[in-house]
Amino acid sequence: LFNPKRGENLKIRNHPKRGFYVESLTKNAVADYHMVEKLMEIGSKARTVASTNMNATSSRAHTIFMVILTQTRVDKEAGTATDKTSVINLIDLAGSERQSGTGATGARLKEGS
Repeated sequence: LFNPKRGENLKIRNHPKRGFYVESLTKNAVADYHMVEKLMEIGSKARTVASTNMNATSSRAHTIFMVILTQTRVDKEAGTATDKTSVINLIDLAGSERQSGTGATGARLKEGS
C-alpha cells in the first residue's frame, strides 16, 4: 500500500466486512517475492528516518505494510472456486523510544509524539 500524495494526512477506517484499511492508498497485486521486495524497497525509501541518541535510523513516521495473501482452489469437476484469504500487517510506529533518552528536540521531538 502506498500513499499517492506525500504529506497527505491519511485516515484509518474500519469496514464491517473488510476490517481496517487506510483511506486513499492503493493495492498492488504481486506474483512473486521479488515484486513484494521491490514494493517494500519503494516504501522504505519514502519513510522519514532520523538519528537520535538511542537509534541511528529512528522512524519519524508511522509505517504500515499490509500483505494480503489469497489462495484460490478450483474444483474443475464441480465448476467452483473457493478463496482462502489471510492478512498480515507489518507496522512500525514512529518515536517508540522514550523521548527523554532520544536527545530529540524541536521538530524531531514533535515527529515522534
